[in-house]
Amino acid sequence: MNYNMSFFEALRSRAVNTLNQVLDKKEGSGLTKNQIFCREYNIPDYENILYESAIEVGIRSEHSKESYKNSPFPQGRIYLTNHFLVFRDAFDRKNCSFTLHLSTIKKVERLPSRDYGFALAVTTHSRLILTLYLVGIRSDSEQFAHTLKQALKINLENLHKLQPFIQSCYSEYLLVKNKISTEKVEHFPAGGLGLAFKFPGDPKESRDKSKMKLWFDLFRVDGRNLSIIKTPMFYRLVRVGLPNRLRGEIWELCCGSMYLRLDNHGEYEKILVENKDKKSLALEEIEKDLNRSLPEYAAYQSTEGIERLRKVLTAYSWKNPDVGYCQAMNIVVAALLIYMSEDQAFWVLNLLCDRILPGYYSKTMYGTLLDQRVFESLVQTTMPLLWEHITKNDIQLSVVSLPWFLSIYLSSMPLVFAFRIMDVFFLQGPKTLFQVALAIVKLNGEELLKTEDDGTFISIIKDYFQTLDQSAHPDSPNPKYRAITKFQELLVTSFKEFSIIDDEMIEKHRAKYRDGIFQNISNFVKRTEVRNLPRTNNIDQESLDMIYDRFYGFVESFNVTTGSGSSLMDFKAFKKFMADICDWVQYQDEINQLTNNDFLHRLFKSWDSEDQSALSLADLIVGLNKFVEPDLMTAISNFFELYQTNEKVDREGILKISEDLLFITGPWKDGQLLDQISHESIENSIADEIYKIQSEKGDKSDDIPLPSEVTIDKEKVELQQIERYLAGASTFIQRAFEYAQPAEDEELLIKELAIDNKISHNAALNPNMPVFVTLPTFRMVVLADETYELLFSSTLRNAIHLTKPLDSQFNTIRNLRDMFDGILADGRKVANKVRRRMDSAASNLHNNSSENNSLKSSKSKIHEEEEERDDDFGVISIDEKDKDILLGAEAQVLSEPFRKPPIPSKVNERFHGNVEEKPKQKDSNLIEFET
Repeated sequence: MNYNMSFFEALRSRAVNTLNQVLDKKEGSGLTKNQIFCREYNIPDYENILYESAIEVGIRSEHSKESYKNSPFPQGRIYLTNHFLVFRDAFDRKNCSFTLHLSTIKKVERLPSRDYGFALAVTTHSRLILTLYLVGIRSDSEQFAHTLKQALKINLENLHKLQPFIQSCYSEYLLVKNKISTEKVEHFPAGGLGLAFKFPGDPKESRDKSKMKLWFDLFRVDGRNLSIIKTPMFYRLVRVGLPNRLRGEIWELCCGSMYLRLDNHGEYEKILVENKDKKSLALEEIEKDLNRSLPEYAAYQSTEGIERLRKVLTAYSWKNPDVGYCQAMNIVVAALLIYMSEDQAFWVLNLLCDRILPGYYSKTMYGTLLDQRVFESLVQTTMPLLWEHITKNDIQLSVVSLPWFLSIYLSSMPLVFAFRIMDVFFLQGPKTLFQVALAIVKLNGEELLKTEDDGTFISIIKDYFQTLDQSAHPDSPNPKYRAITKFQELLVTSFKEFSIIDDEMIEKHRAKYRDGIFQNISNFVKRTEVRNLPRTNNIDQESLDMIYDRFYGFVESFNVTTGSGSSLMDFKAFKKFMADICDWVQYQDEINQLTNNDFLHRLFKSWDSEDQSALSLADLIVGLNKFVEPDLMTAISNFFELYQTNEKVDREGILKISEDLLFITGPWKDGQLLDQISHESIENSIADEIYKIQSEKGDKSDDIPLPSEVTIDKEKVELQQIERYLAGASTFIQRAFEYAQPAEDEELLIKELAIDNKISHNAALNPNMPVFVTLPTFRMVVLADETYELLFSSTLRNAIHLTKPLDSQFNTIRNLRDMFDGILADGRKVANKVRRRMDSAASNLHNNSSENNSLKSSKSKIHEEEEERDDDFGVISIDEKDKDILLGAEAQVLSEPFRKPPIPSKVNERFHGNVEEKPKQKDSNLIEFET
């Protein structure tokens, strides 16, 4: 009957455990079953549950005369992981639990069958004998035994780590010196700074020797370090305060960093050696705070103490570069080093930052800010009258409490009391911070109700911390009450009255406020970073906000809220970013021509200011600001800078520019997008068609009705644009090499021409002669072609959509045919053109001959003015003394029809009466002709 009851209890326990795991996942914990298990038992996250079973445990030591409590064996569940054997009492974890590292198991035996069908005897290095009575089906018990055997075999390779680790444990040294342990501990274990600089407080007042004797007795009976059994006595001894020499070891045992230190033996020293002499921003911040770390403690006024602190903080900054170094981390590590060696403190710091207090020591301190909101909510729930007073007087409670949480009370109260709180903190976790904080507010509640401002509020709390050693009831007639100090009262209030504040309640409050806090942090970080970006004359605030959101949307490794991960954009993300906002990149991506193109690589490298093969947000903003430059000459210069070397571009560079221009102009060259010239051509064709219809009807009224459809040769427009871009690309290469200058000195070229007069063309056209192009020449070549001039003045800029919504599915690459409908939709421009054609036709009947004569005169005058120009557009004036020498070679070049840029069609339109006359533009980059 007893067997059956145990069996059903095991089934019930398994069902409850499974249900709890499902609920944890449902609440959005984001952790797997194995991770939840690891966090609960303070073992490394990489452990996996290999097997679990219901069990009863018998515990016996050679120093205990009888079995555990001489009472029914503790019942619960046992778990086998890769490196641990874990047990927890089914009814009360504090009644009995253990976490045995498999390296400490010396022997496993199967016991003869008696009342139980299956039992194993496990002997540890601390001479504990654990009898495991497996409850359930025999086949399951056999499977557990087999899995344990396999895990022990695999763990054999880790046995060499056990002996060096035991050498570092003061608990083992204590038993060896008292001839209880037979382990070989040859040297006094490395300890904290307190061994040399004394520990804070008076050891007599804290009864340090008595506490040490109690722990000695516990170690003899219940094991120590990696194989300790946690009983009610263990928890009681932690709460009354730890002895100084054992404090560091018990801290790392309670929080689980001891297991990390065992598994990563030697890594701390390795990190320091590998990163020796390296520099980082974190190291600079560490140096600033070293002398501000617990300056009241003597060790941190010495070179030894400062050097230990520097090494631990430096090693962690290299191990976790995403965090590096953060505020208050120096205070916590300084406290740890009083009781711990550097290696111990290093691994405790890792666990604090990653698991115990996630987000406390980060760039945004999101964990601390979230817990401040949780704390305020708990004050509101438990002390509504005080909370009403706080809100009424606009007192910022979080400003007062934030240092308590961030420094674990080390910077708020005397160290001797802060360390007592840390004893309990490492034992039961973050809920300790909330319980103590609530008790502080509760015990000072009457005085706080009299305050009306933050300053008085802070002053009351500060005075309270400085009097923790004084009597809590000095006027009481009862001597027992007078003997109770304020600190003792604080502990009782914290862990008795506020024992209802458990991990589950805290997690529920965190889940409630997490989204709001994270959103506030994200907004604050965004405002701060955008405000500190370089000035951008071509990008407005709305565009900066959108670029920020899109940038971090594509940098998937970075979490803005937590400040973790790399905030730099690699080339893969850069390519996606550009394809999302830029028409020609998107088009090339759609036709699978983006992968092997070098232009984006060139752009990426040019924008990378730190030469780190990645772009910061500032790099991207500066680069985009250049790319959307509205000034024509500056836009051309920015493009030229991508290829120049010593302000020149050689022959290979010229060819590369031409290839990249073909790549960039892809959607226009293939007729997928319209440029401004094509738009105007379509509008003029529509206006001509409507004018023809109006003329046939004889309708001369001012009201010009627009038809719903107009027949236009769309294919013709497409072909015209395609031919124009292909011709522009061809002409660009031809003119670039014609205008290019030979790489030799001018004097040598002149001598060559003087001696050998066979060269009758520009020497730069010789494919064997090195040549280069300068910025003025490049400008001249671009401005000589109407399409390329428009490309740099507006087409490229208009193809970048900085304010495009993040979730937009709109595809800017559309077929040309889909764009004609929009021209008729806004008929004002077309109607105005039709009206001007009608007015022009009437005027031409009277002034046709005079207009033609005027036009010829104007063209002649413009031609004369062009011959006299000597500026950046490439026409070179020749000195009279060099005319005779250069005339023979240069005459033919100067006579070429494309030597000078042709007059843009816009200029021609100004002198024809039947073409729209456009207002004079105030653009310093456009050549204006006056008649």
